[in-house]
Amino acid sequence: MSLGLARRKELQKRRSQRFWTLIKFILFLATIIGSSYFAFDTGQEIALNSIVYNADKFNQQTTELKKMRLELGNAEAALDKIQKLLPNSGIQNLLLVINQKAADGIKTERMMTLITGLSKDGQCSEQSVSKRFVISTPVSQQTDGAASFYRGLITVTGKGSPTLNEDGNPEAWFDPTKQVTASFTLPGGETHKATGILPLYHSVVIKNKEYRFAIVSGRRSFADITVRSCNL
Repeated sequence: MSLGLARRKELQKRRSQRFWTLIKFILFLATIIGSSYFAFDTGQEIALNSIVYNADKFNQQTTELKKMRLELGNAEAALDKIQKLLPNSGIQNLLLVINQKAADGIKTERMMTLITGLSKDGQCSEQSVSKRFVISTPVSQQTDGAASFYRGLITVTGKGSPTLNEDGNPEAWFDPTKQVTASFTLPGGETHKATGILPLYHSVVIKNKEYRFAIVSGRRSFADITVRSCNL
């Protein structure tokens, strides 16, 4: 009997060990499954939060982009408006001439009157026959130093710098490579002056007509001048 009892105890012991082994395995498996589920759930929540964050960020950037496009469109419209208000190159050059004439002492009222009187369809006469006159210098003794137009309406004279010979001494005739000054005398004694290197161009306005002069270098000591009149 003692052997049978001992065997039963041994069997019970083995059954108990198997039972606890099974319980441990089940607990271990439950722990693994629970940990996996927790990790999956946590990862899913993190991924969901990341998706929500990225979606919000995308919406914010989209809104900012739309705002920037609107601001860019407004800026381009403002720039286009400013460019339309700015003068073109021709007007800018005209303003430079006006500023230079004002610096030379010509009254702005006179320039305004001249510009206001201009018309798009102004008609001009044929260019006059060329006249010759002497460009005087401080050492010249020639007296034929004036050209008159329109029965004495406008008289033109000129002054220049003498030509230097090989020894550096001045000659009687003017140097066409240097500036000359042309004087345009109007009725009543009013005088306009134009200075520059030939060819030289100048306009004189009297009442409703503009007289356009062109002066070029002629034979030694002389300059040739032509004029045409235009209706304003």
